[in-house]
Amino acid sequence: MSEPSSPKILVVDDEPRNIRILQIQLTAKGYTVLTATNGQEALEMVKTASPDLILLDIMMPKMNGFEVCEQIRADESTQFLPVVMVTALSDTQDRIRAIELGADDFISKPFDSLEILARVRSLVRIKQYQDALRQHNERLDEELEMAREVQESLMPQGITDLSGFRIVSHYTPEMAVGGDFFDLWEIEPGRLGVFISDVMGHGVSAAFGTVLIKTLVEEMKTQTDDPAHLLETLNARFSNLIGSQFMFATALCAVLDLPNEKIRCANAGHPFPFLMWRRRNVCEPIANQCIGTGLGLLSDPTYETVDYPFDPLGGLFLYTDGAYEFQNSQGEAFNPERLQNVITQQVSQPAPVLVERVVEAINQFSNGHPKDDDITIVAIDVKEKG
Repeated sequence: MSEPSSPKILVVDDEPRNIRILQIQLTAKGYTVLTATNGQEALEMVKTASPDLILLDIMMPKMNGFEVCEQIRADESTQFLPVVMVTALSDTQDRIRAIELGADDFISKPFDSLEILARVRSLVRIKQYQDALRQHNERLDEELEMAREVQESLMPQGITDLSGFRIVSHYTPEMAVGGDFFDLWEIEPGRLGVFISDVMGHGVSAAFGTVLIKTLVEEMKTQTDDPAHLLETLNARFSNLIGSQFMFATALCAVLDLPNEKIRCANAGHPFPFLMWRRRNVCEPIANQCIGTGLGLLSDPTYETVDYPFDPLGGLFLYTDGAYEFQNSQGEAFNPERLQNVITQQVSQPAPVLVERVVEAINQFSNGHPKDDDITIVAIDVKEKG
């Protein structure tokens, strides 16, 4: 393992004598000293040598210390680089200006060697803490990006053709990873199993819940085409795995039965999906009267499978609550009614266009205002033959 390099101090002064004094004092304490005699040279040194701290004289020709400090703070890569202003100025306004431009500390001329060393030591330590935190955050970002890719691989992406249906999805986690999950499976030709869930919370803890649900659904989905039975079994297994940890998820399971033109559906506290009747330009919620409690809340909840008619020329629209539980900058809520209106206006469009228009409407309404939940939307059409 290589030895850690000594902290680098950049001394900027147009007086060689001042540079020499500081160079002797700092080198004696183990610092690596870099030097510059004017502001422009200092900025170049900052780019090429990456110092850990700058001792910056204010009164210099061409480019003074104020201007150098301002440019350092304007650069994202150096905005937290410690800058100590070395000055003979005693005017309070000059010091206020330096603080406003981002100076971290002051040393007055003529300077005291013990004061210089104490302030340098303190600020270098803070810089080292900041560097360690930045490196930690970079590693965390890399790991979260990997987790995001893994999580997305667990769900169908984009456009999927399966069992005579065309499924189009859109997923946007609020953080790098999230708590939304959905899955699809063929029961037999013309019969499609659909599952969607939303684990409480955001980020890593919620993503962990989706992995549990994915694993359990994968084990059970081919064993039954009864949505209520799947939810009951899933709740028991999910509750057993999370133990005493407080975690729950809403979920909805449906079977689209094309030969019999019906949908079998069971709900565990999830937002109602919408049935699309394109021949009538109607979009209406599947409002199961026996909506069960979320997964993980009760040890023995009741779920009911209910059959609904399904128009082969229509479709099904599923979503998580992040698709409507957000506000714009004026504090107006998007709400389920607005979502239903958007779908109704676009109900004649095929699934790929419908999903695109709904996402556009969500983004247009929020207009850059941050959303605080994951967003998942899924549109399902009967695939045209030929």
